[in-house]
Amino acid sequence: MNSAETSSEKTPALHVLIPCAGTGTRMGLQAPKQFEVLAGQSMVMHSVQTFLSMPEIASIWVGVSPELTNPSDFITTSDPRLTISHTGGASRHETVLQTLKAMSQAGISDDDWVLVHDAARPGLSVEAARRLINAVTESVYVCGGILAMPMADTLKLISQQNPNCIGKTLPRDGLWLAQTPQMFRLLALSEALQQAVANKQEVTDEASAMERVGCEPLLVPGEWRNLKVTYPQDWSLMNELLSLKKSS
Repeated sequence: MNSAETSSEKTPALHVLIPCAGTGTRMGLQAPKQFEVLAGQSMVMHSVQTFLSMPEIASIWVGVSPELTNPSDFITTSDPRLTISHTGGASRHETVLQTLKAMSQAGISDDDWVLVHDAARPGLSVEAARRLINAVTESVYVCGGILAMPMADTLKLISQQNPNCIGKTLPRDGLWLAQTPQMFRLLALSEALQQAVANKQEVTDEASAMERVGCEPLLVPGEWRNLKVTYPQDWSLMNELLSLKKSS
């Protein structure tokens, strides 16, 4: 194999994008939840540190609000792989799209992999992140993948007449609960998000945008500790989990 062939077959790099511009209003906190102290440090730092402990990650981009003047107060690391980008938007998908644009402008290849991860999922383990990376990169024909958990609880639909009552029970067979990271090629994800915005389609996560352009992402088993901190009771549980991890 000559040098030109080797160059053209260069393995795509791995990058992380953490949208971090949300307000976290459902938590009832004074500051956005991703910057509140959880188990000794800001919630977002737990995810940042997880990815920084993985040498295979080429860069980590945290998209924060343009109005945030002191991000280094919450994201405390001098690792050169980390970039704090003031690319936050009014919604999650706007933050992701604008941060992808900044990554592209910085010279990251269109074919590189981007792992988008919620700042509100501080319990992600290195093992789960690597399980996703390995599953996606070892599957030649996939367009990407996400961590997810098969639904274990019985699913209820509320009554149309009384929203406090059960309307009916829904089958849970084949239903999974989406988690993050969600892993796709930079250009493909950017184009899918742009198309969804242009068509005024609701984008609840990156996979939903990719599905609309014909992608069938891999479902890679996640873990229950990778829960999304949304309500006060989630905060208490995650604080205990992360505190136990530190003390072990």
